[in-house]
Amino acid sequence: MEPYIGCVMTKQEQVKAIFIEEAGEIIEKLDVNILRFEEDSSDFDLLNEIFRGVHTLKGNANAFGFTRLGEFVHHFEDVLDHYRSTKEDVEEHLLELFVESVDIIKEVMICELDALPDLPNGYPDCLKSIKNLIASKKNGSLLPTIEETQEVFGDLASEFAFESPRGTEEAVEKSIQFHRAMQEDGLNLYKIELTLDADCYKRGFDHLLFLNLLGEKAKSLESFFDMEDVSTLDTFSSDVNSIKKVHVIVLTPQTEEEVAENFEYLFDNEYHITLIAPVVAQAAIEKKEVIEETIETLKKPKAEERRGTERVTTGSTIRIDTFKLDELFDSVGELVIAQNFIAQNEQIRAIEDESIKRAIETLSKITKKIQDRVMSLRMVAIRDTFDKMKRVVRDTSKKTGKELHLNVQGEETEIDKTMIDSLSDPLIHIIRNAIDHGLESDAAERLSVGKKVEGTITLRAYHKSGSIVISVSDDGRGINKEKVLQKAIERGVITGDENLTDSQIFGLIMQPGFSTADTISDLSGRGVGLDVVKTSIEKLRGKVEIDSKEGVGTTFSMVLPLTLAIIDGMLVQTAGEIYIIPTLSVVESFRPNREIVNIIKGQGEFVSMRGQHIPVIRLSDVFDLTTDRIPPWEGILVCVETEAGRIAIMVDELIGRQQVVIKPLGKSLAKLKEITGGAILGSGDIALILNVDELRPLIEGAHGTA
Repeated sequence: MEPYIGCVMTKQEQVKAIFIEEAGEIIEKLDVNILRFEEDSSDFDLLNEIFRGVHTLKGNANAFGFTRLGEFVHHFEDVLDHYRSTKEDVEEHLLELFVESVDIIKEVMICELDALPDLPNGYPDCLKSIKNLIASKKNGSLLPTIEETQEVFGDLASEFAFESPRGTEEAVEKSIQFHRAMQEDGLNLYKIELTLDADCYKRGFDHLLFLNLLGEKAKSLESFFDMEDVSTLDTFSSDVNSIKKVHVIVLTPQTEEEVAENFEYLFDNEYHITLIAPVVAQAAIEKKEVIEETIETLKKPKAEERRGTERVTTGSTIRIDTFKLDELFDSVGELVIAQNFIAQNEQIRAIEDESIKRAIETLSKITKKIQDRVMSLRMVAIRDTFDKMKRVVRDTSKKTGKELHLNVQGEETEIDKTMIDSLSDPLIHIIRNAIDHGLESDAAERLSVGKKVEGTITLRAYHKSGSIVISVSDDGRGINKEKVLQKAIERGVITGDENLTDSQIFGLIMQPGFSTADTISDLSGRGVGLDVVKTSIEKLRGKVEIDSKEGVGTTFSMVLPLTLAIIDGMLVQTAGEIYIIPTLSVVESFRPNREIVNIIKGQGEFVSMRGQHIPVIRLSDVFDLTTDRIPPWEGILVCVETEAGRIAIMVDELIGRQQVVIKPLGKSLAKLKEITGGAILGSGDIALILNVDELRPLIEGAHGTA
């Protein structure tokens, strides 16, 4: 949920904002669970979980006026309730209807949020199918319809109401005593009182569904409806609740918190739960109360200590706007900078005082601990993102008609929350390409090369060298390297004289509009959409690596930093200025021998490495720094990987590797494409972070005019 800036929300707006966020979470969970249920429709625990999500969504939707959503989920809930209560197997052909229903729920929610007048195209047909389904189930369990006859009904109030309120109280008390006699270890006895308004039906409340929910785990349940205000038939309205009071006595193993979950969309004043003590324990409780009153003054200090302990041991969660979290992270970044400044200050370090040194060391440890804790607040498991991709795999598999198995690994790997939303589109593009273009077209083609008919897509997340890697692999036909080269030459992307590695050749398919597919489907052709992947990942300061073996398969790997707020970089110095090269781009650093350095007239300086001629770029030339021009073999070269190939950046000195907090640049420096940001070092100096991909054109320009 995005924060409201510059305005103050009313209480109702705050509650509605919370509902919208929670509804989004419920719908996301439904999307995942419905696919799991499609795979194993015998899992009735999962069906119950789906039902609870729909049940909660119905009540909340109607409460906030989202009536179109409320109507749909109301009927879908009826279908789910039928199968969960009867334990009847869900017919295979109906599973598609269940999945489609969740799709409609997602789309209708968007319509409600945007106040769109039109509903999704599939809404009427899907709703009709659901109604027909539940009608057929109900009719199938009823006796044949008897010819309708005129019958005079008695007054509902006189037929069902107790003679007086006192009669209800006595009946409830008798029920309590009866259930107390049944109580045994592990069972709790509750008295639940409902005070419901006339409009509760419009908010999605259903007495019988509620009783069914309570009865699932209960050993015994008895309810008492106050029918005193129920109207006669001539004035009775099914939309208006006339049952103002309902008393429920339930004997169940559930805790009070679990029982209260059934009322999560009711207001606090509409229900009250009372735990009834067992008969054996009642006398002990009364005796305990007397003792507690007698020693009250002695207990107060102990109580305070106990409450302090409970605060430590009892877990709880709160919702925090990401805006506030980002502010906290920025503040911690400033704290780290200040701490480093103190620790590295020459005047402070010159003080010969052990207590000061210990204080600085302690401060450093505490600051590092705070930084780690705050960073962990931004980290979330990638499980939810992978769960969403399961739906993409399912739909693409059905659309292409290809049998496949999805293998998911590393779901618990944590990633910066700010990256999660930006990862969905790249993953969808890559997965669709893997299925549509990567896997062979038919079973015969796979069998002819000794593969199983069913293809395999592997979605994996793991840590590697201080980075997060998310990969998508297929066991399909692989990428035809020669075909990619030919297409690249035809399009003028390369001249054909370049000595490219396999990785660089495969990388050519991520050029805009590049495709080697013979026919382009509405899903993908290898290359369609991959430029979007490349651009999206680069915005996250990551890179895409492609590894493929013809006839075996292809792997797309997205290599990402652990967080967007901190960068791991190599600090280098040129002409007295400090720059930071992202470690993710660094291949190696070295002082070259004179023999491997070549100067080609009209093209510039090159260094020969493993059969490749790598261009050399001087940072002093890029930023027009005044310094003595030394030959490359007297300096240090840092070889980095760019989107156009490897380059060697010439610097005077390597300072070291360090994690730094990224700071945005001002408007004037932001225009420099060669710089992506800045960082304040522990010494207080400012270092600029290089964008190595933008250094390549400078080389070509410089070498072309040399």
